[in-house]
Amino acid sequence: MKRLTFSAAIMAAVVLFSCKSQSGGNTKTADEFKLSKIVYHLSRCNGTCPSIDLEIDSNKNIYVSREFYKTKSEVDAANSGRFKGVLSADQNNRLIEVLKKSNLDSLEFTPVGIADVPETTIIIYYNGKRKYLKSERPSPNASELITLLKSIGNDKGLERTTEVKELEN
Repeated sequence: MKRLTFSAAIMAAVVLFSCKSQSGGNTKTADEFKLSKIVYHLSRCNGTCPSIDLEIDSNKNIYVSREFYKTKSEVDAANSGRFKGVLSADQNNRLIEVLKKSNLDSLEFTPVGIADVPETTIIIYYNGKRKYLKSERPSPNASELITLLKSIGNDKGLERTTEVKELEN
């Protein structure tokens, strides 16, 4: 009888451990954030504001097409063009941190229809969702995210490319 009880106890422990291991691997914590893709557009203003079209994919690949201006009508060719690269671990960690802080599920932009200022568009695919934000006056809650995306798009360390990519609008 003792042998049967001992065997039953071992089997129960194995089953319990197995169930706990499987459920632990399948549960999502509130801190998990899965970024599939982010697209950022900054339109040109009626002045020397740069225009930026940026995409970061799930593999941390960066593609950017940008135009900088020396004057209202003269393009800064040295800093303008199409570029590619890969997010560094620090950049990626910072991006995920800022996206989490932005409260994407409740973040909204209100379109205002101003013609002489840049229009900001951000399209984020995360946790199986898609968030589309577009406005000439983005929410202050997105300012840290916009600043980070601009810095990634303006990175002078990105490699020039001839690849032409149509980014989602």
